[in-house]
Amino acid sequence: MGGATRRSNAYSKIDTETNDGEEALKDAFAHFPPLKPMERDPRFESQLMKRTPIREICLAVFLLLLGTSMYVVALLCHYGHIHPKRVSKGGFAALGTLVFLPGFYMTRIAYYTWRGMRGYTFDRIPHQ
Repeated sequence: MGGATRRSNAYSKIDTETNDGEEALKDAFAHFPPLKPMERDPRFESQLMKRTPIREICLAVFLLLLGTSMYVVALLCHYGHIHPKRVSKGGFAALGTLVFLPGFYMTRIAYYTWRGMRGYTFDRIPHQ
């Protein structure tokens, strides 16, 4: 009795036709007009009033200028105009990087929005 046994009920193949499913899917979306490549869907646009984030732009420009000035101090220290024993040029370069990058990022978004470049809005600037 140790062999494999065959089941008594036979399974039948299920009828599957791929054309019916594809046609039903096409019919479901037939009444929607196709979107153009760069067209925006107004259902997903914010209805809030657009405001210019003046405070955030001022902060971005300040961070950009502070980071640039820290780089200048690090360069002056590197070339010997500021005595290196009083100031750490590596510290100024590292802090300058940490301050410069977010300032540059937000200032670039504000500038491109002001110029009217497609895809840039003040909504992309982080704010409270």
